Amino acid sequence: MPMCNASSPTPARLLKGGAITFAVLGTAFIVWVLDKWRQVPEARASQFGLEAPLWPALAAFVLLSTVAAVGILWRAARRVEAGEDLFAQRHRRRPGGPNDSPSS
Repeated sequence: MPMCNASSPTPARLLKGGAITFAVLGTAFIVWVLDKWRQVPEARASQFGLEAPLWPALAAFVLLSTVAAVGILWRAARRVEAGEDLFAQRHRRRPGGPNDSPSS
């Protein structure tokens, strides 16, 4: 049985680290989009014959996606800290499931 080192990362710390990393990357991408918007404000996106300004839509999409992903990861970290096993019901075999063979 492996010993748990006090300095080894716990699942909650790993989830929070992932959330922080995702937030930093998302923020950096939004800063880059805002810089490009300042440099090339006339850039337009077209799809299905419709045109719209590119930068506001891209910035909003990245912001919304980053907030959603960070929120999901942070909530999972809080649930793990509270002692919940996030995979307990999702990966445990249940009697009568598709992998169970009928008993003779």
